[in-house]
Amino acid sequence: MVQGLAVFVIGCAALLVMTFGYGRDQGIYALVARSICEGDMPYRDAFDFKPPGIFLVYALARGLFGPAQWGVRVLEALGLVATSAAMVSLATRLWGDRTIGFIAAALAALVHAQLDFWHTAQPETFGGMLTIAGIWLVVEPVRVTVPMAARALNKRRLVLAGLAFGLAGLMKPPLAGGGAMVALWYGLQRMEPGSLGPASLVRAVAAPARLVLAGGVVPFALCLAWFWAQGALAALYDVLFVFTPHYTALSWQDRTLLGLVYQSFTNWLTIYSSLVTIGLLVGLAAFDPCFRRRGVSLLALIAAVQLVGVALQGKFFPYHYAAVWPVTALLAGLGWAHVLRAAQTKGPIAVAGFALAVVLAAQLRTATKDLSDSFWSRAAKRVRLAADGLRDKRALDALASVADVNMHGNRMVAEELSRRVRPGGYVFIWGFEPVIYDLSELRPASRYIYNVAQRVAWARDSARAELMRELAARPPEAVVVAHGDVFPMVTGSVRGSAEVLELEFEGLRDLLRREYVFHARIDDFDLYLRDRDEPPRSTPRSPRRSPGAEPPREP
Repeated sequence: MVQGLAVFVIGCAALLVMTFGYGRDQGIYALVARSICEGDMPYRDAFDFKPPGIFLVYALARGLFGPAQWGVRVLEALGLVATSAAMVSLATRLWGDRTIGFIAAALAALVHAQLDFWHTAQPETFGGMLTIAGIWLVVEPVRVTVPMAARALNKRRLVLAGLAFGLAGLMKPPLAGGGAMVALWYGLQRMEPGSLGPASLVRAVAAPARLVLAGGVVPFALCLAWFWAQGALAALYDVLFVFTPHYTALSWQDRTLLGLVYQSFTNWLTIYSSLVTIGLLVGLAAFDPCFRRRGVSLLALIAAVQLVGVALQGKFFPYHYAAVWPVTALLAGLGWAHVLRAAQTKGPIAVAGFALAVVLAAQLRTATKDLSDSFWSRAAKRVRLAADGLRDKRALDALASVADVNMHGNRMVAEELSRRVRPGGYVFIWGFEPVIYDLSELRPASRYIYNVAQRVAWARDSARAELMRELAARPPEAVVVAHGDVFPMVTGSVRGSAEVLELEFEGLRDLLRREYVFHARIDDFDLYLRDRDEPPRSTPRSPRRSPGAEPPREP
């Protein structure tokens, strides 16, 4: 019964994921993936500052399923199901209890679906799946008659586990730290009783650490070789080791490491899932039957490494926690399984009370954040849309909209660009909506597919100069200017794109005034088209409308 309900929850979560659209981040990954499929390179030809692993996932989805947004969601849903199966197998290997695994998998899948469209299909999403794969590879079934210390070192499993954690590190570097925890745990398991000491510990851990490290460096070596072969190593270095540290430092202003770590742990424990929190608390309360088990220390160490990684980023976006939920769910599953077993010993009424408690607990706190309606309301809408064949694009766009992001507005801008610009033509979007390039199937006139680099204090001067050179080399047929995209945690400024253009970026503002005419205001975007009767660039003239200013209104 419990296992069947868990399978139902996992299946529903996977189907909900299939209905998710893109947020801003997914639009970025998709466009960089498009450039990879066209033979270009991340960073050098399409700017972003995430590690390269996520672009390869989106490129794989594009290669398999084409440019539709559901392509990466298919990979994500398949990964969710595979991760659930691995969690059931892990629980069986560690504790000889499939029920714990099914409960844990259902918890992880539910939290995943609750994160909704923006906070899924992120680097941490796939990094969390790879983390479970790495743990599964290194955890062998318990053999009571053959102690761990007496077994031969399973070199193949350790190298493959290292490979999985290395791939996770290409998604987000802190996730590679799980490999170190695996090597430590594996070495400790192999130590003879009574031999615990510094020298013995080093000897026990050294061999598995070397094997995990050997597997872990392979993805990084292959990635570096790829960038080197394409002549893009300098761009990778500039973005990941020069630009990104400044971006991270925005969140460290007036903060301490201890304070960041405290916030990371308290957010994880209290604000995302009441079901997970209750399971963890029950496990702590019943420590001996729940948490004094084989493998619990490994799961706790990996979760701790992941949470420290969240703290180091300092942003605390919901998707930053995505990788930790499968590991956390395994720990919470121990607590819930303990309560279930206690209820089963007391009879059907107690089991019914347990079921009611689960239903009520599920309502208290969910991982759905920053949206106007609840997870349960949004899930019901998605079910209705799926029953209708997902034909209502306007309703689907509404479910992929939040704050200043309006997917329907993005789609309308893309459609207007497709009408006004020749196929394969260049356009430029001054804003943070690169998904418009992908929806319109037009080409960016610059590697800066969004304008954060031109808005942050540490990079704006050089990035603006480079942008102007690229626009001169590939003059766009249309320019889109976004209004209202204000996000101080990313740019360090309270000005949106249109304000920055009007008040700070004289070069681009004057280019628009000289060579473009205002065409239309669509949602929060101003669309400018290249003036076919423009004079030479050396002859400035008055603008038809000042970029960044409010459009003329009908009386």
